[in-house]
Amino acid sequence: MLLRHICLALICVLASGASLFWPSSSASQSAGQASPPAATPEASQLRFEGEILRGQIYEHDIGHGLAFRLTPATSDEGGGWVIQVLPAAEPADETTEFAEIATPPYHAYNDRYLAAAFGYSAREAVQIAVRHFYFVQSVEDQHRAADVVNVTLYPGTASEREKIRAADEATSVNVGRGQLRIIHSKIAAGKAGVPDTIAWVKFEVVIDFSPGYTMRQVLAPHADPARR
Repeated sequence: MLLRHICLALICVLASGASLFWPSSSASQSAGQASPPAATPEASQLRFEGEILRGQIYEHDIGHGLAFRLTPATSDEGGGWVIQVLPAAEPADETTEFAEIATPPYHAYNDRYLAAAFGYSAREAVQIAVRHFYFVQSVEDQHRAADVVNVTLYPGTASEREKIRAADEATSVNVGRGQLRIIHSKIAAGKAGVPDTIAWVKFEVVIDFSPGYTMRQVLAPHADPARR
């Protein structure tokens, strides 16, 4: 009888030991390598603030492989900056900029300029508190947008076939939208005939990548160059 009890006890120990050293299939799966987390989609809208001194460059990564930049204006009329949107990794062989082609009016003062330029003084420039700008999002779309703009501005040089193609392209080139709002600014008074200059600006920028806005909407109200 005692021997029977010992055998039964030994069997129980072996059975429990097997469960300790050989996990179930479900436990084995849960202990395996964890699945990589799903990629977080980039925001379609973002907002940020910044400030800049005369002569400086300001740059902010806005996602989607792009960067927002304020580049010092080349004119000597009173300083300021030009709003640009560029690839976050710029090509080494050329300068690529995506806002100029998508922000009319062309060949004139427009909302890309936070600067004393095209006859605007430094004080007049900062009095424009809100600026709206647009941008394409790839080199390919930049080239397509350039074709659309050329046909729109100079229809007399394009054939009917080119006009039809440009109209189709205009509806398929998506653009992002941006707004820059001046929060505070400081003007340095000029002396001895030197004009006033924009010394410092604090600003807020809103970027919108929401789909559905194209070169067609951009060009419709602003096809012809005009002073503000």
